[in-house]
Amino acid sequence: MTNPVEFAKRFTLTSRVTLCLLTCAAAPAQSQTNTLRIGVYDSRAVAVAYANSTEFRDSMKAVQADYQKAKAAKDEKRTKEIEARMKLQQRRMHEEGFSTGSVAGIMAKIKDALPDVAKKAGIQAVVSKWELSYQSPEAETVDVTDELLALFHTSDKGREWAKGIRSKPPLPIEEITDDMD
Repeated sequence: MTNPVEFAKRFTLTSRVTLCLLTCAAAPAQSQTNTLRIGVYDSRAVAVAYANSTEFRDSMKAVQADYQKAKAAKDEKRTKEIEARMKLQQRRMHEEGFSTGSVAGIMAKIKDALPDVAKKAGIQAVVSKWELSYQSPEAETVDVTDELLALFHTSDKGREWAKGIRSKPPLPIEEITDDMD
């Protein structure tokens, strides 16, 4: 029979070696499952889809009604204010749809759906592909543009345009003009 002290030493050593082997074997498996997956989207396609959606048309009804009311009342000051605001909005939409302008305002409209998109795609973050300044080689990107576009009630033509814009490079924002269409 083995000496109880020696048995305890061997048991302790064997336990430590086993624990070390299990820990070392689990580390690569754990790092593979902890890969950062980032959902990216083409912000231009999101802007085009939104601009051609029922959500956008509905949001414009109040502005149009206010404009018609000001015109009917011959309120030149109010009419010019609304026209100026709409001109700025059109410029912003051109920057979003043809260049890399931020679509944060549009994304805010679908923010409640983003956790489901992330869960289905197995991603931990969602960001415009034009805003991803650096990506570690260990991180993986997953394009979720189609999933985001599906969240809007976009016309068939709008879906076509959103798909088409993705095949072209964005214009430099400095080249965006007020009269683009």
